[in-house]
Amino acid sequence: MQKFLFVALATILTNSLAAQTLKGLVVDSNNEPLIGATVLLPKSEKGAVTDINGLFEIKNVSDDHEAIVSFVGFLTDTVAITQNEHMVIQMQEDSELDEVVIKSSSTFIDNVAPIHAEVITEKELLKAACCNLSESFETNASVDVSFTDAVTGTKTIRMLGLDGKYTLINRENMPHVRGLSARLGLNYIPGTWIQSIDVGKGAGTVVHGYESMTGQINVEFKKPENSEKLYLNAYANSFGRMEINANTAFKINDKWSGALLTHANYFNNEIDGNNDGFMDLPKAKQINFLNRYKYRGDRIESQIGINFLKDQKAGGQIGFDFGDDALTSTLYGYSSGVSKMEVFGKVGMLFPHTPYKGWGFIYSASVQDQKSEFGHKGYTGQEKTLYTNLIHQNIIGNTFHQYKTGLSFMIDDFDESFADSAFTRTEIVPGAFFEYSYLPNDKFTLVSGLRVDAHNLYGVYVTPRLHMRYELMPEGTLRLAIGKGYRTSNIITENSQVFISSRDLIVEEKLKPEESWNMGGSFVKEVKIGEQNMTIIADYFHTEFQNQVVVDMDQSPSQVKFYNLDGRSFANSYQIEVGTSLNDFISTKAAYKYYDVQATIDGELRQLPYVSQHRTFWNVSYTSKYDIWQADATLQWYGSKRLPNTTTKSAEFQRPAYSPDFTNINVQLSRTFRWGNVYVGSENLLDFKQDNPIIDPENPFSDEFDGSLVWGPVAGRMVYVGMRYKIN
Repeated sequence: MQKFLFVALATILTNSLAAQTLKGLVVDSNNEPLIGATVLLPKSEKGAVTDINGLFEIKNVSDDHEAIVSFVGFLTDTVAITQNEHMVIQMQEDSELDEVVIKSSSTFIDNVAPIHAEVITEKELLKAACCNLSESFETNASVDVSFTDAVTGTKTIRMLGLDGKYTLINRENMPHVRGLSARLGLNYIPGTWIQSIDVGKGAGTVVHGYESMTGQINVEFKKPENSEKLYLNAYANSFGRMEINANTAFKINDKWSGALLTHANYFNNEIDGNNDGFMDLPKAKQINFLNRYKYRGDRIESQIGINFLKDQKAGGQIGFDFGDDALTSTLYGYSSGVSKMEVFGKVGMLFPHTPYKGWGFIYSASVQDQKSEFGHKGYTGQEKTLYTNLIHQNIIGNTFHQYKTGLSFMIDDFDESFADSAFTRTEIVPGAFFEYSYLPNDKFTLVSGLRVDAHNLYGVYVTPRLHMRYELMPEGTLRLAIGKGYRTSNIITENSQVFISSRDLIVEEKLKPEESWNMGGSFVKEVKIGEQNMTIIADYFHTEFQNQVVVDMDQSPSQVKFYNLDGRSFANSYQIEVGTSLNDFISTKAAYKYYDVQATIDGELRQLPYVSQHRTFWNVSYTSKYDIWQADATLQWYGSKRLPNTTTKSAEFQRPAYSPDFTNINVQLSRTFRWGNVYVGSENLLDFKQDNPIIDPENPFSDEFDGSLVWGPVAGRMVYVGMRYKIN
């Protein structure tokens, strides 16, 4: 009997211990609680996430003898399960896992993100004048910047060898440079408003829509809660352009803050460096302001802003001015007038006890009116846009499994006319998305997403995307991605440079939406050389179009034809970049890119015009002790580019099949004071200019006239000076 009681008691005690409740506290090295740390029992697959006090509880722990504890930025630890009522687990910061891999003092690759994303900070933007977003990539190897024609002065970008219209450009995760703004919109974001720029290669997240085909650029504006109390920037250059920017941030009370960002520029000189009778740059004037407010409560965060823009340009032959009517003028004139009003905002619901959980709502409503004249051809356009995105994020069981899901809705109403043709349409696109993230440890991340959008004109878009990040070796990270994208082409505004010519617009058929797959990846490796770090980045991306709106300038020099792709169209992009600090004062980065971009044009697979197959980039930066002096120089070499066919023109007006290669150098020197800094610099230091950028400029209304065949700088060397004043 005693033996039986002993066995029974032992069995009860064993079962009790085997089915204990595991409780504990997770802290950092300073004994501060870690909120949202994951505690996982690998044998039973049970787990918990620490609450706002760093506490966790797992019931019915039986055969588990160890637990895996993880938290971003800390070493993942395996700890033995004790029979104590309350475990205390102290985690150590991961000294090898920085938030970023430093490329230089002012740009970096986000080491945690599964997407290959480079962050350009405000410090990097100060290396150049950065009058607007199109000029903010002069010291960046991943984004190509070039002029589009010899009259409008428009700068455009390319990513992965393709036009910037295939890149989703957001402002604080809201679609911004698109629609009628796709070509000129980069000029409407002042550089002094920018806090940072995220440049992601390949198809982006499904959360922000289906339009990302080659990459995504997200611009973060300066925030009311942490911006300068007063920021002034004055700029002038040797061509006669003047610019002034004034930003201010203010605190209303403990929960409300606000900011006012303003910009104005003016240029009224007639520069004709090649003596062809045409202005190398158009006259321009712009006013632009943004007023925003932010509320930050315990459970709710919200912000609202309003942006107003008015931009005017006048170019063409010498003597053409603001207010002149190009349609009736005897001079060949180019004029453009754009006004835009936008209201935008965000609302977020926070859960302090479960920081991985949240709701967000993003909205934007805008109206843009645009009127342009290209000689005797007139264009008018209006776009009304409404965009909303509702996002919910949470975990599945523990923070190893996270997800985002939500609903989006967009209305785009277009009313355009060009010459004697009208283009009107209303796009209504409701959508839904789900994105799952698997983050088992600091070395591996998998993100898979799917969105479905019901387009009222083109049917259902199904957009799958997949991203993977894996740390192959210490300081060596591999990323792979594949995804689909769609977009609707706006052929007039996206190809406005073509209309600086005698070409007639021919739309051969009903145009379908553009559709493509993008796939590729990157490898980032950091190497220690003495006391300095060297970062090596190699990436490859392939874009394959299922449909594309072909812009055909080859069939006839008197026409530009638009039609749907009939055959292949693809782009291969290879890039290798090396960045290092030579010592505490000098840093440098260099890159080489190779593009193979081909499309079926007039039934033949050809290299796309205006794309350099080879390009090299080199930047060197010097910063003195205490950052008092800073000097920067950027050299870019562009290989030859294929040009549209002109063999059917008169012999004197024909152009070579390929452009020559050329080199461009930009430099800047700045001196910092307690109140701000002064800077002086030069763009196109070598004074390189394309010879005869305009065909038959003496007869701009003839059938031979063409100012769109531009492959290099039209204006020569430009010197600038400026001053920045800050009250923090």
